[in-house]
Amino acid sequence: MSRRDGAFVLVLVLVLGVLGIAIAAPGFSPPVVSQPTPTPAPLAIHREAVIGLPSSVNPVTARTQADRDLVALLFRGLVRPGADGRPVADLAQSWTVDPKGARWTFRLRPDARWQDGVPVTSEDVVYTVHVLQDPAYTGPLAAGWQGVTATAIDATTVQFDLAVPLGGFLQAATQPLLPAHLLAGVSVADLADAPFSTRPIGDGPFALTDLTAQAAELVPVLGPLNAGSGPLATLGAGTVASGQPLLAGLELRFYPGPDEAIAAYRAGDVDAVSGLSPTEAAALAATPATRLIAYPGTTLTGIYLNLRPGVGPFSDARVRTALLAAVDRGRLITDLLAGSGQEAETPIPPSSWAYDAKAAPAVAFDRKAAAAGLRAAGWTKGTAGWLPPKAKKPLTIELLAADAAVNPVTAAVAARVAAAWTSLGIKTTVTSLAAGDLVQRLRDADFVAAVADVNVGLDPDPYPLLASAQVQAGGSNVSGFQDPSLDAALAAARAPGTVTARRAAYSRLQTLLGKLEPILPLFFRDSDFVVSNRLAGPQAAPVSDPSGRFWDVIAWSSFGR
Repeated sequence: MSRRDGAFVLVLVLVLGVLGIAIAAPGFSPPVVSQPTPTPAPLAIHREAVIGLPSSVNPVTARTQADRDLVALLFRGLVRPGADGRPVADLAQSWTVDPKGARWTFRLRPDARWQDGVPVTSEDVVYTVHVLQDPAYTGPLAAGWQGVTATAIDATTVQFDLAVPLGGFLQAATQPLLPAHLLAGVSVADLADAPFSTRPIGDGPFALTDLTAQAAELVPVLGPLNAGSGPLATLGAGTVASGQPLLAGLELRFYPGPDEAIAAYRAGDVDAVSGLSPTEAAALAATPATRLIAYPGTTLTGIYLNLRPGVGPFSDARVRTALLAAVDRGRLITDLLAGSGQEAETPIPPSSWAYDAKAAPAVAFDRKAAAAGLRAAGWTKGTAGWLPPKAKKPLTIELLAADAAVNPVTAAVAARVAAAWTSLGIKTTVTSLAAGDLVQRLRDADFVAAVADVNVGLDPDPYPLLASAQVQAGGSNVSGFQDPSLDAALAAARAPGTVTARRAAYSRLQTLLGKLEPILPLFFRDSDFVVSNRLAGPQAAPVSDPSGRFWDVIAWSSFGR
């Protein structure tokens, strides 16, 4: 696993909002699959509105949210996220890791089958990794598999050798697999638009029977399914249990925008809607016999300062803490997210298994404390604003953000932050940019401050964002922050070890992050899911993508109309 395994995160998060609705779907034809026997005593078909259109239903080339939702239902990985976000067994029935954390060995379940009846084997695992490592593959998943060697020991045993041992490697093993027997003859460059990506044959709890630009129809697949740590069983890592979907079927209906999806729900055409903005979701949830399920997310909205040596006036941690204290983060969550989010004190999500609420003291919203912090750092306030030490004129800040068409939340956050800092006495203006232009300016270090999103994942690893080694070209430490003590803490947190040891390392890391404030953390957004009371079963769990809502789909049941 490369130490640059998070290099794509800023690009990915910035553009997700556009891709979900901007790509038109090609014509689809039904997949040719051997259909399973219907589930005994089905309750009903669950119909759900998804905002966006399908484009490439493939675990490695999914472009839109509709694609990712279908992949979550049709495909499985060696492990999958459980109720607390930590991986539990899925296609793998067990695994071992050497003491150094450099070699991971997985044993596949011997009964695992693709939906055409062919066994899932270690060759499928190796093939999937090779696709992700192929130079022709340009998707966002490539970075996570650099420095990993996958070897098929036998049909049900696969071994991974890591150039850099990682305690969080199981998170990478959630990657859904590709069927080698169906795709080995397809060039990697052609995978996204290959016939398979419109007629996928998976190994998940549901099989696809029909796919058009308007809807996808799926049926449950019988046979033993791993319930993991879901509501059907309470199991430890490396164990399996039987279970089967309780739905008679599942239908995803695709809509070009939120207005159409909301209208479909109000008309009774669907029993759930995903992909709404927080305010839209809150308003729709006020409908009778409706509830909102908020899945804690792992995407951090934060302020990135240019902290390279000799650049900018933010080298003193007291200044960074003061700037954070000047922002009312609670109001941001209330006003911009309709309350559907969690205030961040560090880049570790409060919903994470690694979070320690006592490690980093909360920075309260307090303008007086913010001003006192600036003075303690040697700043002086004149009639025209605040002057950093040795400065001859007051500081002004250009705050970059993606424009509202790309990311309406960060655009609104930037406006609020600029107003807060200006009110404090630091004149701040907002420059809105296209996603690509914002990413380029961050990577070129051509900025003073910027508001951006970054997905830290269910096994949070801030190393790519903050390690000194990530400052060089291609790294994700766009702030340019360098601190030897933080480097050591970042390396310790991602190192292999027991859960207890890793939690202790993360606690020490959060304490240091709270002191240094290398990123000004604002909040983590929830992923909102509006559902009718006719749907039973969904339970909130941490998710790194909205498709994570299907983590317990085999326990869902619908009572129809």
